[in-house]
Amino acid sequence: MAIRILSDRKLVVLGASLLSATTILMFGLHGAETRPPFSSGQHETRLPDNASVPGAVPEQATHAKHTGNPNSSQETGSTALNVQPADGRTAESRPETAVQQGNTGPVKATKQVALTFDDGPDTKYTPQVLDILKRYEAKATFFVVGRQVVKHPDVLERIHKEGHSIGNHSWDHANLTKLSSTQVQKEIKSTDEAIEKIIGVSTPLVRAPYGAVTASIRRNLSSAGHQLVEWTVDTKDWNGTASEDMVELVRKRTKDGGIILMHSFGGKNGKLDNTVEALPLMIEALQQDGYAFVTVPELGVKKE
Repeated sequence: MAIRILSDRKLVVLGASLLSATTILMFGLHGAETRPPFSSGQHETRLPDNASVPGAVPEQATHAKHTGNPNSSQETGSTALNVQPADGRTAESRPETAVQQGNTGPVKATKQVALTFDDGPDTKYTPQVLDILKRYEAKATFFVVGRQVVKHPDVLERIHKEGHSIGNHSWDHANLTKLSSTQVQKEIKSTDEAIEKIIGVSTPLVRAPYGAVTASIRRNLSSAGHQLVEWTVDTKDWNGTASEDMVELVRKRTKDGGIILMHSFGGKNGKLDNTVEALPLMIEALQQDGYAFVTVPELGVKKE
């Protein structure tokens, strides 16, 4: 009887063990059936660390539609998110985004224009004009008045050293048509000598004050080896024209090979703040229109 009881207990234990093993095997087979198999070369990836954190925001919820300034990292009522684009490129490296941001790059210069400044030099406006030109690496031509040259030789020297051209604008801004031929000759010669004394060379360029010349003056200047230079666009900065109007006028009227008239001394009530304010805007606008800034002698000369 004792042997039978022992045998029954062994059978019970053995039966329980077999039942547990069968249950484990069934759960294992069920898990294998419900998980998709990996394809060739594929590796299992971990869920994000925050996936198991209660209250964590799923990654998909962080991709809000952008409707604001592409340069802005934050909008009203929203949180800035640093989300890497799906293609792995930054916004700056995507051409479509660059266009939206206005970063179209520099426009290739296919045309020429000459900026010219009359009546200087002085120590107030001429240096400001030179600073702007230097900032934009733009060259210009300065038609200087003799009496201003002798007053401010250091400014004239700076004009020359920074690669700009210099022209003769008479000795005292006289209306040449009101003078005798001898007086006209003296106006030009005296200024030529003042320029040469400071920078070491004279200039063949001449611009008549007010643009006033006669056929006789033209002939006399030409026979003396001078080149008379006029203009194609008058900004009227000397009359106090608003800077935005100057830029609009220049952009509308400038053509390839054009010569723009401005001033670096004088102006209405002695002020040329409008010129200083307009100049950088004008340069940027003309650059976008495909213009390169050259001196008057360089007009028509193609640079390699």
